[in-house]
Amino acid sequence: MISSCASFWLLYPGMAESNDPHLDPKDAGYSYQTVSVTNAQGYRLTGWLFDKSGDYGTVLVAGGNAQNISSTYSVSRYLINNGFRVLVFAYQGFGSNEGHADLSSLIGDAQAFYVFIENKYKREPIAFAGYSTGAVTGLCLGDRDQLSAVVVEGTFNPKTVISDKHLYIAMAVDPMLESSVPDDLDTSRCLQELKSVPVLFLHNPNDPLAPYDSARRLFDSYKGTKEFIDTNAAPGTDAHYGSVSDPEARTRVLAFLKVHLTVPGTKVYSR
Repeated sequence: MISSCASFWLLYPGMAESNDPHLDPKDAGYSYQTVSVTNAQGYRLTGWLFDKSGDYGTVLVAGGNAQNISSTYSVSRYLINNGFRVLVFAYQGFGSNEGHADLSSLIGDAQAFYVFIENKYKREPIAFAGYSTGAVTGLCLGDRDQLSAVVVEGTFNPKTVISDKHLYIAMAVDPMLESSVPDDLDTSRCLQELKSVPVLFLHNPNDPLAPYDSARRLFDSYKGTKEFIDTNAAPGTDAHYGSVSDPEARTRVLAFLKVHLTVPGTKVYSR
């Protein structure tokens, strides 16, 4: 019961459906394949694979709270057509995916798409770009499967989100929420295990959902190669996804990914 409540409050599958912009990438001129995988629970999940001739390496893209596949695509489509493949996916229980939204499925959902790409494009590098809960998924996937790089925006620790946000009114249920979040989504622990994977953090100082100071502490704790970008969200836009309205941040993300995916012809990335 407690686990179900934690999944509801941290995933918002109902809000994902009501907020879904129902975009079709083909309307914007993008060509893609719809791919299906089966997760460990036996549920069928859908992803959108953007794959052009000559692409090298793949970026798995996962959204955050209340994001179906088309809304995740809407904040990440700048990644498409840059010399590497892009696979945008959503978790079980979101959109047309089978099953019900559950925190305990997130890593397994990502692993199912990871295995698909690993088998389809053998010995090519795989990176991960995650937003909010997707950022947590990427960091925690990386200590299990070999990733060449991870990009995270609006990251946080689900285990400590109540105290990090200073939600004093909810402190009474904090121990229950913390215990109901799977240990494999403890972002602090995942960063300790990740070690050698380059990680690019993006966060907006005015993020209303994931505390900026918490993200800085997570960044400071990481011992591997890392960089932190303060995004510059345009007035009136969602600061939780500040890169959407920050061209410079997006340019730096692309440069970071191209280098760590070793896209042919890419110059050495520098800060």
